[in-house]
Amino acid sequence: MTVFTGQQAGAETYNWRMQSVFRTPATIDGLKAFAEKVKENSGGQINIKVYGANELVKIKATREAVQSGAIEMANDAGAYIERVIPEGNIEFGLPFSYRTWEEAWEAWAQYGLDKLIAEAYAEKGLHMITILPAGDYLLMTTKPVEKVEDLKGLKIRAHGMVADIFAAFGASPTNIPGAEQYVALQRGTVDGTVYPVFVLEAYKLKEVIKSVNLPGIIAPPTTNIYMNLELWNKLPQNLKDAITKARDAVQADMQKRYLAEGKEALDNFASKHAGKIITLPDEELKKLRKVAFTEWDKQAAVSPRCKQLIDIMKKFMADKGLSAE
Repeated sequence: MTVFTGQQAGAETYNWRMQSVFRTPATIDGLKAFAEKVKENSGGQINIKVYGANELVKIKATREAVQSGAIEMANDAGAYIERVIPEGNIEFGLPFSYRTWEEAWEAWAQYGLDKLIAEAYAEKGLHMITILPAGDYLLMTTKPVEKVEDLKGLKIRAHGMVADIFAAFGASPTNIPGAEQYVALQRGTVDGTVYPVFVLEAYKLKEVIKSVNLPGIIAPPTTNIYMNLELWNKLPQNLKDAITKARDAVQADMQKRYLAEGKEALDNFASKHAGKIITLPDEELKKLRKVAFTEWDKQAAVSPRCKQLIDIMKKFMADKGLSAE
């Protein structure tokens, strides 16, 4: 619920709630830092209280809750809502595309991904505020995957194009929220997951995972922050600027923490839990990449806007001297 109260003559105070679809400390702390920066930038006019996954509404109801105005803001992931906003698959990160958060942000802010994605969200009653880093996206399994043929028959928690890539090699992808994957792995509902590696510690996946594959399939994927479009449109420009500028203060720190926690989690997994770390050989990566770039083209065929986004990413890859085939 949005509450409007007079802070001073001519000013209004906005008390909002933001729910994340995640619950890792690194994510929640980053969102709280964002909220604090918004409060500072707005001179105390905008106050945002951050909630973790399922604290206000169920994870899968988060987007609808923001659309309806039941809550004001969300931290979500494009791949989680790609059935409603197919462009979210590209926003989330294309498999085997950029190699760092800095490259992801460059493609977003300098190549025009941001404007096209914002259009897609606006059509659904949402204002896209920003993308955020999320740590490299790795395959983690209860059974070792030494080559792509080992994927056959495995039940893998994955979303979007990553799910389609694994399906091409005989895996059975399933859609399970990140916050619920520990139990799914523990019970054998799934044999593996694709997720940032820091959750080996944050979600205790080290207790149920036996091996981790390198390199990252998306490095890194992104999450996002969006809010109710009608509410955004009613804000004066100075408060819109206060929100938009807050992103710059938290992105780098979030990525730095994700990378540090990911390295520590991977080191502990190998040294303290006898976990196996498998670097896929180049010939196996080539097989994955070949299918991945086929999936890029399939995504481009979904809509004219998706094609525009894929074309932008192909230009970005060419400019960086990276292959997209």
